[in-house]
Amino acid sequence: MSDRAAVTASITAAAVPVFARYGFRRTGMDLIAQAAGVSRPALYQYFPNKTAVFEAVAEFVGGRLHADAEAAANRGATTAERLYNVLAVKLDFAAGEVAADHRGELVEEAARIVPDTVAAAEARYARLVAAVLAEDPDLDRYPASETAAILTDAMLGIARSTEPPDVMRERLRRLVDLLVRGLRRS
Repeated sequence: MSDRAAVTASITAAAVPVFARYGFRRTGMDLIAQAAGVSRPALYQYFPNKTAVFEAVAEFVGGRLHADAEAAANRGATTAERLYNVLAVKLDFAAGEVAADHRGELVEEAARIVPDTVAAAEARYARLVAAVLAEDPDLDRYPASETAAILTDAMLGIARSTEPPDVMRERLRRLVDLLVRGLRRS
């Protein structure tokens, strides 16, 4: 990795908690520079504006969440446990790292600023959920991709909640359990 790429990656990683804490609108280049440990003029050598930083953050977070979700797909003895683990990765990011009052704003801004990145990340995530579903021979054969879309959409709804993280995790657990029980062949 070149020095420039390393600094860019470092700034991007430092910007994640800034956007998570302050949201898109309240985050400024000064806050990002401070978090990254660089001067504001130095920050502009790597990113022309806040939107460019946000674009890099969206790519970074999407990649990190997918890698974590892939690892989570291999943990758990049952389909319900594996599904919960995969979906909890994204929920835990939203509940644990993003301030409750900025969750909706960040989702809206991501959809506006980086719609292709969001769409690609959501599609990869849904394919992973579908793969976990498809591996269970005891589930009724609704299209795994459609069931995965329903599950990921419902999880995103839970993640947008301002409820405490433990409440959101319990709701996700119930959702997964209900869905798997409902799909289980009699």
